Amino acid sequence: MKKITLLLVILAMMVIPVFAGGQQEAAAADGATEIALIIKATDSGFWQKVIEGGKAFDADNADVNVTVYGPASEADIEEAIGILENVVESGPDAIVIATNAGEGAVPAVENALSQGIPVITVDTKIPTDVTSHLATDNVLGGKLAAQAMVEFFEEYGIEKKGTVAIVAAVAGVDTIIERDGGFIDELKVLAPEVTILDPRYVDNDIAKSMTTAEDLITTYDDLIGIYADNNHTGDGVALAIEQAELQDEVMVVAFDDDEDEIIALQNGVIKTLIIQDQFNMGYSGCAYAMKALAGEDLPSFVDTGVKVTKKEDL
Repeated sequence: MKKITLLLVILAMMVIPVFAGGQQEAAAADGATEIALIIKATDSGFWQKVIEGGKAFDADNADVNVTVYGPASEADIEEAIGILENVVESGPDAIVIATNAGEGAVPAVENALSQGIPVITVDTKIPTDVTSHLATDNVLGGKLAAQAMVEFFEEYGIEKKGTVAIVAAVAGVDTIIERDGGFIDELKVLAPEVTILDPRYVDNDIAKSMTTAEDLITTYDDLIGIYADNNHTGDGVALAIEQAELQDEVMVVAFDDDEDEIIALQNGVIKTLIIQDQFNMGYSGCAYAMKALAGEDLPSFVDTGVKVTKKEDL
């Protein structure tokens, strides 16, 4: 009986604690620095690459444990806030976070900072002071998207006088506002006679992106371009354009580089992808968290890079 009791005690000690909304990891080894990596969504290839970066940093540093948390969808704002609040309450050594929660994330972030927990934001800003922010220059990315679209108007002999639409992921999110703004401002300069429609927001849903693109195709006879500002919008727009066989008439430029977007680029449905370095966001986000814990002064913003990729670049 004593042996059975001892075995049960040992097994109980081996149980991994469960944290709602996150990908679970074993508790950090004694003495290891615990970094909470909070992502916007677990259903996206983009965020899986951020996770890969964080886990690579974990693998490269034996004294660090990176635990990943996040809601299923970028549209799950309330869940994202709840996850953040629970993470702060659990008391990690540092937090690396990308969230669409905006103002909703501020109380928990300020609570963490007041406890001496460094907070590194990646991809998307939170409207309060944080330890450091690592992200794409989204305004530049939007401008590069506009430049690429105009290049394809010229390559395909499309007169720059039609309608260009924007299929946008989520309303009110800093990154989306910046990359859409950069696109609009640059396109106005390069193609001043083009009519640019207001962004159509689709809650980061591929099916909604597809139906929105289909509606744009049927509504605007002079549609010559669609700008999709993240991977899920890119996936949905590409499906609609391919189904309508309009890849030579409607120039599609999209952000990010998930598997379906790469296939669409290879097939000529998407003409250009504006690719971020999300692996770097995850890896460097954790690296900067460790720098902060070591007392180093950090820059307020770190540009993680962006790359214009066309079919021939593959």
